[in-house]
Amino acid sequence: MESAGKRILIVDDDVELAALLRQALRDVGESLEIRLARDADEALAKISRRSFDLVVTDIKMAGLNGLQLVEILRQLDPAIKTIAMTAYSSAEVESQARALNVYRYIAKPFTIEEFRRIVREALAVEESAPAITSNLSDAQRIAIEEHLTSLRASTQAHIVFLVNSRGRPVCMDSLSNGLDVANLCNVLVTSNAGLAAEVERVIGRGRPFTLSYHGGPDYSICSYGVGTDHLLVTVFNGEVRVGQVWYYMKDTAGYIQAILESKEQPGREAVAEEMVAEAKIDAGVLPREAEPAEAAFDLLEEAAVEAGRDFGGLSFAEAMEKGLLGEEFLRALGEG
Repeated sequence: MESAGKRILIVDDDVELAALLRQALRDVGESLEIRLARDADEALAKISRRSFDLVVTDIKMAGLNGLQLVEILRQLDPAIKTIAMTAYSSAEVESQARALNVYRYIAKPFTIEEFRRIVREALAVEESAPAITSNLSDAQRIAIEEHLTSLRASTQAHIVFLVNSRGRPVCMDSLSNGLDVANLCNVLVTSNAGLAAEVERVIGRGRPFTLSYHGGPDYSICSYGVGTDHLLVTVFNGEVRVGQVWYYMKDTAGYIQAILESKEQPGREAVAEEMVAEAKIDAGVLPREAEPAEAAFDLLEEAAVEAGRDFGGLSFAEAMEKGLLGEEFLRALGEG
């Protein structure tokens, strides 16, 4: 059965988790309408204005708890299916939930895939074949893969990949087969969306973050936003400097963004010239007569200064001394 016209209401006072769950359900069906409510009162207000096929509610909330909400929903509309979830599971709570005829009782923590599966079953939505890639032309795919290969070599990474907003890998270059890339994609995409939602709740300016970093003893992960629909991800050895990885990722993300926006794939030099031209127009700081090499120098110097400010003092001069600037750039600089 198709997901067209299905409405879901997620009720949880944990705004970040609610946003993560909504993001995760995008993979169940693009036509699903998913709304959020922070408590039972807000949920009932929304239900009074429109019908919902499924209500997913946390049990422990201020005011009316989730089980009380489910009981009210049974009286209002017995056709509404309910899923109750809690981090404070017990035999007594589960018994109460089942007595109210909830469709599913879920104890936190649970996996994204488990949650999607339960929602699909509740709505009788068949699982579609996973979309492996975005709608890329062969030329776009080849060009992106070329940049990913270059990025992996420059950062000594285990794996680099481009993932779309649905958590699906688009392109990949890897030396490691031991990582669960599919789940890693889901985690990175949903966490980015959830954090943005929480920031919006706190300061009112939530947007997906351009850069995120997660360090660990065996692997470190940097993700960099490419437009609004993709993340560029690098998984690398923790001994590699984060500033070095970020520096090359920023450059690669710019090329990939230009490739994704282009209908006919331009060459690498054409993309670089296009980026410089756009920077001139947007910033108004470069003279119109500047040659591409000079403009590239200015743009990369600015990027190096930003890298130093964000990652512990990496200046442009230091980047040159430490060999963080690729041979291609240094060659272009010499020709300029």
